[in-house]
This record gives sequence, C-alpha cells and structure tokens, in this order.
Amino acid sequence: MIDESIKLLASQYYIENQMSVALIAKKLTISEKTLFNWKKEGNWEDKRTRYLKTQYSTNQTLYELLHLVANKAVDDFKTEGTMPDQKTLYFIMNMAGKLKELKSFENQTAEEKALELKELNNEKQEPDKTSQNDLLQKVLKALTE
Repeated sequence: MIDESIKLLASQYYIENQMSVALIAKKLTISEKTLFNWKKEGNWEDKRTRYLKTQYSTNQTLYELLHLVANKAVDDFKTEGTMPDQKTLYFIMNMAGKLKELKSFENQTAEEKALELKELNNEKQEPDKTSQNDLLQKVLKALTE
C-alpha cells in the first residue's frame, strides 16, 4: 500500500511545481501508470490549471499595485515636491523585494522545466539509437548469412 504522504508529495510536484509525470515517477520511484491513475482520481489537471490561474492573477495584482503606488509617489514628488511617507517607501521597498524574489523563482522554475525537457529528450533518444543500432546489426547479419 502506498503511503498517503507520497501521493500528496506527487500531487504537489505536479500541481505546484509543474513537474511532468515522467520526472515525478523517476524522482519518487513510482510507476508512471500509478501516477496517471492518481492524476485522474485526484483531478490534478484541473487543480494545476486553477493553481496557475490563481498564481498568475496574484502576481499581476502585485505588479499592478506596486506600479500604482510607485507612480503616485513619483507624481506627488514631481507636482508637490513631497517625498513619500515612510509607510509608502517601506511598502515599495518591500514589494519590490518580493517581486524580485518572485521573478527569480519564475526564472528558476523555467530553467528547471528546460532541464527536465532536455533530460526527457535524452532518455527518449538513447533507446532509439540503441534500437536503430540493433536493427542495423540484424539487417547486416541477415544480409551476410
């Protein structure tokens, strides 16, 4: 019987970390068939879609809010010559730092995705080369006999 914590971890990898079933199977040493069954039973695809939409919406909202507050601070400084109050400056600095971390996370996730795809492509190509070599050897053997 599979430990529920492994099933939960697999769903988190798929939904939140955007990992492929193949990579999850490799990482957790579970068959892809089992993962596909869990994915179907747990409705992981819909959960992943909702998660991505929520994440995108939240990120957009944070970007827009920071943009509005920063623009107002700049406008106030230009028109009235007043510096933003301490709370506004703290908010801008704090949010800018969060957005920088968020962007770094997004870039890291994209790099991991690219590496994952490269690994999967390499795994798919290696058996093809082997099977092609085997086929060529069989053909040569048949021709020479």
